[in-house]
Amino acid sequence: MSESLSRNMKTIPNKEAAMKTPMTACLLALTMALSACAIQPAAEQATPTKEVPQARVYIKSMLSPTSGTAEVQFSRTSTFLYGNAPLELAINDVVLAQIQSGEHFSIWLKPGTSYDFSIRPIHSLNSPAYPQTKKISVELKNPGVYKVRISAGIEGATLQQEK
Repeated sequence: MSESLSRNMKTIPNKEAAMKTPMTACLLALTMALSACAIQPAAEQATPTKEVPQARVYIKSMLSPTSGTAEVQFSRTSTFLYGNAPLELAINDVVLAQIQSGEHFSIWLKPGTSYDFSIRPIHSLNSPAYPQTKKISVELKNPGVYKVRISAGIEGATLQQEK
């Protein structure tokens, strides 16, 4: 140690506390920086009505009803043990939205064709390395309401069309 540092350390009553303070400050700063990464932006946070926020819907043109279209309602059940992580919902292999546990939303599509919907966990530090994608085809024969439920169990997330 340099002579001036050595002299200053002798005048400090508790040398161990003085050495621990910079370490504690560094750990605190690191913890705060990492926790800030986990905070979701306000526009993406869950709404009181449990509607998926528009910030997490990537194809916004499908959110507006137009004449002669079919409504497809998506609802995700609230789960505690299985499937609580956010999911990506895709239409014909294009990501449509991110949906959290307990949320719901609707899109409007042209009837007379079949659409493929799929879900998969959003990749994060605690998600499986190769998340399985679950798929369902929904044939929209006529204008009207079609319901798709997203739920989860031991096998992971599931998609099923309700009658």
